Amino acid sequence: MARTIQDVMAEHKAAKERGARLVAEMETIADIERDLTPGERERLDRIQRGVDRAIAEANELDAEWRQMVVDGGPGIRAVRGVPGDDYPERSPRAGERDQALRQIERSGRAGYLADHAAERATALVERFGSQREQSLAARWVTVAGDDHYRSAFAKLLGDPTRGHLMWTEREREAYQRVAELQSEMRAMSVGTVGAGGYMVPMTLDPALNISNAGSINPLRRISRVVQTVTNSWTGLNSAGATAEWLGADNTAREAADGSPTINDEPIPAYFGDVFTPYSYELGMDAVDFLGELTRVLVDAADVHQAAAYVTGSGVNQPTGFTVALTGTPSVVATAGADTLVAGDVFNLQNQLPPRFQGRAQWCANLAIINSLRQMETTNGALKFPELANGQLLGRPINECSDMDGTLTAAANNFILAYGDWTQFVIVDRIGATLEVIPNLVGANRRPTGQRGAFLWYRTGSDVLVDNAFRLLNA
Repeated sequence: MARTIQDVMAEHKAAKERGARLVAEMETIADIERDLTPGERERLDRIQRGVDRAIAEANELDAEWRQMVVDGGPGIRAVRGVPGDDYPERSPRAGERDQALRQIERSGRAGYLADHAAERATALVERFGSQREQSLAARWVTVAGDDHYRSAFAKLLGDPTRGHLMWTEREREAYQRVAELQSEMRAMSVGTVGAGGYMVPMTLDPALNISNAGSINPLRRISRVVQTVTNSWTGLNSAGATAEWLGADNTAREAADGSPTINDEPIPAYFGDVFTPYSYELGMDAVDFLGELTRVLVDAADVHQAAAYVTGSGVNQPTGFTVALTGTPSVVATAGADTLVAGDVFNLQNQLPPRFQGRAQWCANLAIINSLRQMETTNGALKFPELANGQLLGRPINECSDMDGTLTAAANNFILAYGDWTQFVIVDRIGATLEVIPNLVGANRRPTGQRGAFLWYRTGSDVLVDNAFRLLNA
């Protein structure tokens, strides 16, 4: 009897369910709060091999099923168009994705991953790039988020020379998995990539952990933030297509060419770094040290990136929005040189095209915002009273401290930005790396009792559509 598509679907489902049961059994063992006995480790290895076989079988059946759909094999008519059947949409890498999502949930429950970071990690796993990139992203979350890798990483930082000698077997295996993934991600990168160093645990990675709430950088909150596993991000973007009416008199008419101009220029992820010295004593307390390291490094990276997203030159660093817009029609001059009056604010808002008004927001230095707060009408009333509620002319306003706050004569003073910030993209490359310098020395080349943590990360930014913004130049 011919093998039907229903047979393949049933086997596929059985393989997935078998793999899910084995994964649940693995998690039960992994949750044991002590080092595993040799017997338990052997059992865990057997289960892992079973999971790998189940995933491989499900992938083969998935490929067979898809080919039967293409060829119109036996039973295909009974399957096409069946409501609620999700098999056509199932990814061969669904097992990797599900495992990554469970890791995110565990890290969140343990308090290692803040809510905003968990949301970014989830979006990365579920809606990221090509199939290969999805696989790398899911595996990064799983292996770099493993608690055993986190503890192995902490031991290395506490003693870079002998820390690995204190690893448990589970920590050694976790480190090996991360090292293999790190090598694969380097091989996938475009251009020259630095080697060496330890991939930081997923729960410490700046690409996830630079906070939306509490960050000094409002652009990460209001802009489009994307992650990549390569050296750049490329998106198809344009100012939009043109629609038309062809009438209702049944007369044949050729549609006009309404195609938009497409810009697919890649946005590079540039190399940035932070160096932090720490004492031997701090390194000995792994739990406190990792918490302090996260706070210090994330804050430093946040400050560093915030400036680049505003004024970065685009040469070996991100392109800031003021630099991207300079020299374009999006720059609007104030009515008087080196002055700011209420009419300039109204004029700037009016200059933005209607299609971008609905999502538009303001950005300005606090000093400029305070200047607007003090503007009064002739009878002493405030001209912009809504600033007390974070609004300006009916749109949200954000404090951006890296914009100009004073008016300097004979110079560009970019004091107020208005636009649709989804048209400004920030790109983060996942997989930040940390190099440990075992001993720091002073001016006389004698040890200071400190080690050094040298973190490097990759990020970039650029404006996608210039016409989505207006920038006030006083």
